[in-house]
Amino acid sequence: MTIDLKTLKCGECGSSALQRTGLNQFSCGHCGSVTITQDDVSQRLERVLDQVKDEAARRLAAEQSSRNRIVGKNAAIAMGVAVVAVTVIVGLGAFVASRKPTARSGAAALPGVGSITSRDIPVADLQLDTPREVLVGNGSSARPKLLVMVRNAGAQPLDRPALKATFYNGTSRLAERGASVSIGVLAPGESAPLLIDLPGDQAATRQELAVQRLSAPNRSMEGPRLAFSRVWLVQQKDDLRLVGRLVNTRTEGALAGAEVLATLYDERGAVVGYGHGHVQGGEIAPGERSDVEVRIDRIGAAPVAAWDYRIGYQLKDGKTGGIAQVVARDRVIRSTAAPEVFHPDLRLASADLLADESERFDAAQLTLLPLVAVRGITQRPLYLSEIVNRSADTVVIAPGAVISRFDGSKLDGTSAVAAPAYLYPGERFPLLLEPRQTNRITETRVEWKPVLRRAALPGPRLPLEVAVSDTRADTSSVLVNFSQRFTYRFAMVSGSVKNPGSAIVRKARLWVSLRDREGRLTGFSTVDNLPAVAPGESVPFEVKVDQLGRDFATVSTLYQTE
Repeated sequence: MTIDLKTLKCGECGSSALQRTGLNQFSCGHCGSVTITQDDVSQRLERVLDQVKDEAARRLAAEQSSRNRIVGKNAAIAMGVAVVAVTVIVGLGAFVASRKPTARSGAAALPGVGSITSRDIPVADLQLDTPREVLVGNGSSARPKLLVMVRNAGAQPLDRPALKATFYNGTSRLAERGASVSIGVLAPGESAPLLIDLPGDQAATRQELAVQRLSAPNRSMEGPRLAFSRVWLVQQKDDLRLVGRLVNTRTEGALAGAEVLATLYDERGAVVGYGHGHVQGGEIAPGERSDVEVRIDRIGAAPVAAWDYRIGYQLKDGKTGGIAQVVARDRVIRSTAAPEVFHPDLRLASADLLADESERFDAAQLTLLPLVAVRGITQRPLYLSEIVNRSADTVVIAPGAVISRFDGSKLDGTSAVAAPAYLYPGERFPLLLEPRQTNRITETRVEWKPVLRRAALPGPRLPLEVAVSDTRADTSSVLVNFSQRFTYRFAMVSGSVKNPGSAIVRKARLWVSLRDREGRLTGFSTVDNLPAVAPGESVPFEVKVDQLGRDFATVSTLYQTE
């Protein structure tokens, strides 16, 4: 076997993968052939192999250098593009800012105009009154807080200013707590309460308050203050709430993100209540209205002598979509009236309290019929009555009342009326009144809702056709305490409920009443398990009605759909 000295390849397979295994001996890495050469050939081959290794190393170094030059060039290009872009943006910003008008008091500034003054504000512009520890809430649910009144003493509005409180017990550091003013912007000259959580069960002997970094709103404009077209401060036992109706009287521009801060004061001017809430719905378009209900947390037990509220809002441009925070001067609206106090069992919805005069139902058109004395199945004295809508053409919406029961001059208790959502002209809603402390009721007094709403016929209720097909009288008995057995009368009433309309009735409720020959109520029962009724279909019902009074002669029904 020989070696080709010109090509330095294996004479057996032609491979150049030669490896020296001895002084003049070479092995082929491909086929394994072994070749022995003379000394000069061996030395020549070794020199060639060294040259091949050196050339490969040089080529690798050249490729690496080329890649490094390409990466450096790309980085330089990217940096240059970034510098040019920043320069263009800054120039355009300066040009646009130079062309925007400054918002003046009473001027029609456009939404989205940014504050042209510096957003950073000295912390000294926020002044703090002496803090005091208070209990927020009532009874066992009251929570310990630190109350601080803060005031914007500067000339610029503050974007939700915040405090940090550090609590100590002697020289021991207990905890840090932070809080911010609830409403988004604190206007110049305004004060607002700020409540900070106390450090749990650990007693703090002192605290240090620090004002956090202050800034102006990112985008703001001066504008008019907002006030509720209707507003109530309602108290029902320990529950206090402010309900108001806000109308967007502007011809253009929607009100966005409207929020309300309400504060209550005692006769000395100390804060005794506080609440924050948002107007229903995200935006109020021009000409539209929306309601708000603010739950008030009581601070202490002092009576409420005065209260105020303020409305913060943003203005949205309908054309550009830009939004700016409106800073209204003197926006705090004060009242020295006490809260309107109502029975705690009255269900007062915001829509009821805020109804316009044209939406109100005359409570004189509702009548509570005289009580009918009856006996329960265990012969306990009970009383039946009915609420009747005497109006000829008006529906009363969700009539509600609290009925106080008296035995002579002694108050026996109260009963809340859970009336149907709609009571149509001439309809009767049955009631059962049960004496609690005495065996008789000689007098009743009714406290209707402060505002009852109305609807014109045909009204909002989905129509149903109720038919009674069979009535069967029977008797039964009940054993009490394994010693006394009482016999009572009842009637099994069956029939059907048909949906003649074009919409599915999903929530239907039925009251079935028994009446004597004089039309007086002698017993009633409720059917609450009616299924959904498709248009044109009917569903059957059967209900047991206890006959508590005189023998019944007729059966009447009242239905409810929501």
